[in-house]
Amino acid sequence: MSPSRLDSTESYEYPSETKEQLDYAELEALDIFKLDQPGGKQALAEQVLRFINKNGFFYVVGHNFSDEEVRRQYALCEAFFELPLEEKLRYACDTAKGDFRGYKPRSTGKLAARDNDERYNIPKFTREHERPHPQLIRDHWDEIKDFSLKIHNDVLLPLLRLFAYVLEIDEDYLVDRHRYEAEGLEYLRYMKYHPRAAAADAQGGNIWAKGHTDYNTLTFLFHQPVAGLQVQTPEGRWKHVRSPRDAIIVNIADALEFLSGGYLKSTVHRVVRPPADQAGRPRLSLIYFARPEANILLKPVSSPLLRRLGLQAETEQFSHDVTAEEWARARIAKDHRFRTGMVDRREKEIIAGVDQKYYD
Repeated sequence: MSPSRLDSTESYEYPSETKEQLDYAELEALDIFKLDQPGGKQALAEQVLRFINKNGFFYVVGHNFSDEEVRRQYALCEAFFELPLEEKLRYACDTAKGDFRGYKPRSTGKLAARDNDERYNIPKFTREHERPHPQLIRDHWDEIKDFSLKIHNDVLLPLLRLFAYVLEIDEDYLVDRHRYEAEGLEYLRYMKYHPRAAAADAQGGNIWAKGHTDYNTLTFLFHQPVAGLQVQTPEGRWKHVRSPRDAIIVNIADALEFLSGGYLKSTVHRVVRPPADQAGRPRLSLIYFARPEANILLKPVSSPLLRRLGLQAETEQFSHDVTAEEWARARIAKDHRFRTGMVDRREKEIIAGVDQKYYD
């Protein structure tokens, strides 16, 4: 059993990189340190304009997270999943109602092929999200909180200002829709994919997570050397995503695509069985999901850039107004019904006439 408190010097050691030659996507790296330098914002905006409407996956560097900080969170992640299952289940999330706060176990039996991961989602540190947590999490509350707030304040908000600048709108337009203290859900996720026998994986096409988009604003994935994450290119090809140790992988998700009128693309990605030299070990992930405030309507902004490009939408994508909270809960609940076997096929429509696309 894992101790409830880690030693202050205890950290996580990353597994070895794969030696296999994989087909990697070529992703841009945005150095957000430049935002505070003369001419830096303009240079980054030009870089964004060159790639962002083709590929919504990119790296962020210059983010001021130390390797030690990240490995410390991985140590907590690893320790959490070592807790007894019965203890973790006391903090289960209510995905049937679209609520991802807390613990999600992996599926077993005939449903195991649909879902081989465990997750623990730690929501924003606000009064709205006060809830029980395992003693391990409580004992390290302040460092987890500091890590989460640092992502929100020092990575998310600068990127939102940069994207607003690119769209030629008020630079606080997107920031004002992602106030940390406002009602709504962001969360830090500890995640563990469990390895499966080669024959079991082959039955599911060696896919651990089917191709999908995320439903939030931006997703931040910290360094993970076990290969498996793939992104779909505009040509429909699947390519692996390299995970540099000094970079955060960022992907644009549904809410930001809606708010930007489709210019900032929610990017399709999946997770596949790791290469042979990594396939026998668990794959831990440390992820932060940023979402708009609960009551924000997912309506496209009026943008001079979009009008100039002829991309300003004249009609609404939804058949009626939909909030960020409604969209997220509808997607989570539909995923729950498939994962738990309530339905045998993934449901197409999410809400208000808008479909979710599946790619496997």
